[in-house]
Amino acid sequence: MIACPLCGGPTEAAFTTCDRNRAITADRFRYRRCTACRSLHLANPPADLGAHYPGEYFSLPDLAGLRAQAVPERWRMELVTAHARPPGRLTEIGPGNGIFAVQALDAGYEVAVIEMDARASAYLRDTVGVEAVRSAAPEAALATLPSSRVIAAWHVLEHVPEPWALVEAAARNLEPGGVLVVATPNPRALGFRIMGGRWPHVDAPRHLFLIDHEALVARAAAAGLELAALTDRDPGGRHWNAFAWHFLLRRPGCSPIRDKLAHLTGLLLARALAPVERRGLRGAAYTAVFRRR
Repeated sequence: MIACPLCGGPTEAAFTTCDRNRAITADRFRYRRCTACRSLHLANPPADLGAHYPGEYFSLPDLAGLRAQAVPERWRMELVTAHARPPGRLTEIGPGNGIFAVQALDAGYEVAVIEMDARASAYLRDTVGVEAVRSAAPEAALATLPSSRVIAAWHVLEHVPEPWALVEAAARNLEPGGVLVVATPNPRALGFRIMGGRWPHVDAPRHLFLIDHEALVARAAAAGLELAALTDRDPGGRHWNAFAWHFLLRRPGCSPIRDKLAHLTGLLLARALAPVERRGLRGAAYTAVFRRR
């Protein structure tokens, strides 16, 4: 039996796929599904996962450009401040180019970020002006930082080798009443049921896990975190619905015309399927907010 790395339960073969989103290699990647916690994991991750994050993975604009990019993402800060208003310390894990970090800074939080990419870390420190800790082990880095009022992990858990260790480290770092915000792909998504291994949010091999929300809630509870909110209908969730249909129809390196047609078709499909995708937690991604007791 091949045990689930999240709960130790039995797993079964789910599908085999390739790097459909970026086509960095022609390798085949095998995913398995846990029959106990309903999550999926990548059974054969590459030895050098960093090679699957190319240099153009992040765009690093000037500060004015970053703030412009952040405008459509203001819903993230609105969600966070509904549960934990500034001032206070906010730590973001896997911030990328800092679209959320700059919002948090402007909102009045004291901001620290944990990022594994050297180029992005330098940009976050020198251009965005936040405390940047470079680390590929965020659970270990959190243990070295002061307590946080907010910890944000926007689409991070699916990338890390030890997601439960990260959840537990976040719970230990949070001050009493502090909140952990997690967004991650939803293995119960309608799109996943239809597309299987072709679903763009599989994103092999960068996504090591597709974590069922019930498994996440149970693990967070064991770490002393209570669920404060759970949704797949926030603006981010709606965006990822359309993204899935768009990326299903495009190809890496395709012409701008094909990409535009795929994007428009994806928007139409997402609108047509919205009544189903927005019911019963069937969206492409969910966002969960946990509060430390």
